Amino acid sequence: MKLASPEYMEEVRKRSNADPEYLKLAKGLNASFTLILEPEPDKGVSERIVVGFSNADGRIDEIWLGERPTDFTLSAPYGVWVDILRGKMGPTKAIASRKLRTRGPFLQLLQGANRIIRWVEILRSIPTEFEGEYAKYNLPGQ
Repeated sequence: MKLASPEYMEEVRKRSNADPEYLKLAKGLNASFTLILEPEPDKGVSERIVVGFSNADGRIDEIWLGERPTDFTLSAPYGVWVDILRGKMGPTKAIASRKLRTRGPFLQLLQGANRIIRWVEILRSIPTEFEGEYAKYNLPGQ
């Protein structure tokens, strides 16, 4: 599945909502998120990709493509997202080093660090196709 495609996002919702560890860590989370994957034309990624989702008591209850107002926005060049998904860089390190830029209540985001780490582990289990030069890092999934 192509990273951030509608099919990919539906799989994200399905796997996240079926993971007892994630649901335990996310319990009480009622927030919405926008993820922005910035283009890198020199690496074969020409389009800006924007997806979003919302949580109701930790369960992903809605997903969408495109921008809308959300509680949190996380944006980075496409390659930073690839590095996070393939385990080259952890999500908290990406945020702390400002490679992954955030908008929203920063402290609330950091308090959910364990939840975010578990969520990225779930994402790594999804068969994922990357664009351009990043295709060599496609994830086989589990």
